Amino acid sequence: MTQELTDRELVLAAREGDSSAFGELIHRYHETIYAFLMQLTGRREDAEDLTQDTFLHALQKLGTFKLDREFRPWLFTISRRLTIAQWRRHKPTYSLLDSDHPATCPDKPHDSIALWKIAKQSLKNDEYLAIWLHYQEDLPIKEIARVLRKTVTHSKVILHRSRKKLRKKLEATSDNWLPEHSLQLSNQPNP
Repeated sequence: MTQELTDRELVLAAREGDSSAFGELIHRYHETIYAFLMQLTGRREDAEDLTQDTFLHALQKLGTFKLDREFRPWLFTISRRLTIAQWRRHKPTYSLLDSDHPATCPDKPHDSIALWKIAKQSLKNDEYLAIWLHYQEDLPIKEIARVLRKTVTHSKVILHRSRKKLRKKLEATSDNWLPEHSLQLSNQPNP
């Protein structure tokens, strides 16, 4: 498969039995879904398992995918739902950020890791997901709303409130939370 094919064309080909078409979709989105799940779970093993489950579920449900929608947000929705289902089945007894998570490595300070760690600790789940999907995955509000299963307006409110809450938390935190940088959080969500 070539990179010139759109996600829609690849989905159509995969529905017709072209396994290399679905392989290309996996290739395109594996890292993105893994990073998203790593943020949700904080555990490499869980993120790996859920990434595999996400693509397996997507393959099984490919016939139900609406071709007028974007494929990537559909994957985020699947991965979020699988994470919630796993959480309900197996309430974890480990810390959300275990020792192999990059945010817990003090010998490797990194501005974005520090910021995401503070965000994860300070925000509710939907607030954190909205911020992550908007800033890290660059999803538009409409797609964030689909992933969160909220209206566009409610998603804008969640994003606005989470930025406001995070800004307040960062202002209350000591100045050395983010080495040599200041935070600029915009009040304007992308439409």
